[in-house]
Amino acid sequence: MRNKKVLRLGLLGLLATMMVASCSKEEDERLQEPISNDWTVRPDFATLDTRPQDVIASFTLTEKDAELVKPDENVVKGAKYALVIGISDYSGTQNDLQYCDDDATDWKNRLVSEGYSVTILLDGNATKSAIESAVNSLASKSIAGNEIAFCYSGHGSRGNIVTTDLYYISSSWFKTKFSTAKSTKMMFCFDACQIGAMKTALNATGRVIAVASSTSTYSYDGDASMRNGVFTYYQMYGFDNLSYTYLEPDCSYACSSMKSWASARRLKVAPSYADSYSGNFDL
Repeated sequence: MRNKKVLRLGLLGLLATMMVASCSKEEDERLQEPISNDWTVRPDFATLDTRPQDVIASFTLTEKDAELVKPDENVVKGAKYALVIGISDYSGTQNDLQYCDDDATDWKNRLVSEGYSVTILLDGNATKSAIESAVNSLASKSIAGNEIAFCYSGHGSRGNIVTTDLYYISSSWFKTKFSTAKSTKMMFCFDACQIGAMKTALNATGRVIAVASSTSTYSYDGDASMRNGVFTYYQMYGFDNLSYTYLEPDCSYACSSMKSWASARRLKVAPSYADSYSGNFDL
């Protein structure tokens, strides 16, 4: 009887060992699967900008160039307003990106489905003057009771977004423009390289700010199956496939997934988000 019990335990142990080995083999096979390298970096635009420094300085907007925006108390209250910008087509073919316009279109569709009135600026329409005008309009609507969203995908550089006509617009400019906002529910999203300064500059009570990079790291365009910037791809995936209702878990998922994507390709990324909204932020 004792020998049968020992034999039964031995067989169970052998079976468990075989199962573990099988799982380990399957995991090893998954790790050895080829990883697509069909992706491109969204580089620091300053590395591409060959203009003289005095010209670049004249094409840079800072807080010194930002007039305060007066809230429009006559605007419809209790409404949702958004501005979405996506630039793949830049002045000079060597400056172009791939999926920034797709990012913007996806954000626009997402926000429209959530009841936002959306202004979208794509490629050649996203000039310095057009962005200035659209930001002023959005900031003026940022009154108490209104919900505000701003999304940008394109080139970044040292805390600046870059317009299609190659103006740098700094985080300090954006901070000034939204400094008079009274809305207690605002979200900002930037899928660009070296854009982390926006998270610090725009952070305030009632806001969630998501950025695809730190002050020194890059963001990336995904492969042909993703057809998005990597950060935006995972943001959309969370909403569309994981049924995230709130912005915070979606941002968390996008950050962790982008890091995993990058790790598998031996790339360094640093997406993050700041959450100063009390409660759960539903778009």
